[in-house]
Amino acid sequence: MQDSGSGIDIPIDKVGIVELEKKVEIVQENKKYSFYPKISALINLPAEQRGIHMSRTSETIEEVINEVIFKPTPTIELVGDRIVRKLLERHPYTSKAEVKLEGKIVVQVRENNTRNIQKSYEISSYVKANRISSTKIEYLYFIGASAVGMTVCPCAKEMSQEYASEIIKTRKDINVSEEDLKKLINILPFSSHNQRSIGTIIVQIKDLSNHKIDVLDIIDVIEESMSGKIQSVLKRPEEAELVRSAHLKPLFSEDVIREMAKNFILRDFPNIEDDSKIKFSVESYESIHVHNVFASLKSTIGDLKKRLKIKNKTT
Repeated sequence: MQDSGSGIDIPIDKVGIVELEKKVEIVQENKKYSFYPKISALINLPAEQRGIHMSRTSETIEEVINEVIFKPTPTIELVGDRIVRKLLERHPYTSKAEVKLEGKIVVQVRENNTRNIQKSYEISSYVKANRISSTKIEYLYFIGASAVGMTVCPCAKEMSQEYASEIIKTRKDINVSEEDLKKLINILPFSSHNQRSIGTIIVQIKDLSNHKIDVLDIIDVIEESMSGKIQSVLKRPEEAELVRSAHLKPLFSEDVIREMAKNFILRDFPNIEDDSKIKFSVESYESIHVHNVFASLKSTIGDLKKRLKIKNKTT
């Protein structure tokens, strides 16, 4: 029935299955982690065909997942690549196919160089295939990760500093010079409102066989771009140090976006071409407002390199 005429001569952009939950083991040279993705596999449908062969799509995913169980893969991108290539084989009538894998990874990490704990992160992989001719297929790959960090509001901290400065100046029992007062104001960790912020980086990969980006390295970039790194367990001295250091690095959401862009480029990931697209975003769960704050940036690796060079020259 799927191969019969549609009756209404209109092509369909995307047809397939979404939200299929699976488990994949990612095995690399010195580490292993479990990935729990929700998988979407979609193809386009010509106007003259009534429907896709849906069972072939689900069978394709099951086959690839079973292959990964017996033959572990080093990256999630390769899982998506295997699925999309089999989709094109199983659906010769389609010209476009796309596969998304989005979910959590669970990894073993070391916190404060004192304890090993498990942490989970949201990661994603996206591949899009375009059949240009019977012998030529174009593939686009994207990988991404999200991580949670702590941000401290610079504006509220500045107001706290101004308030403290005025209080000290009006106290007759305290005698501090203007120069020493400025030093104290800049050294002490004055109060501000802070929040958990979720940062996300999605980057385009041109060549899967040659790329060297690990999603865990992307997570590192996100976490180091925040005011502070959220931790699962904190002893009193550790909590004090985290709060103190975070308040010495107050950041707006806009600052976090720029920090992520700078830190990603400075990390100098190998085998990323200058025309590769990249997207940064952050959502801040505000502690004193009923709304969240959002910021994002879309660019290319080459453009970011140019902007960072210009900035370095001027400073």
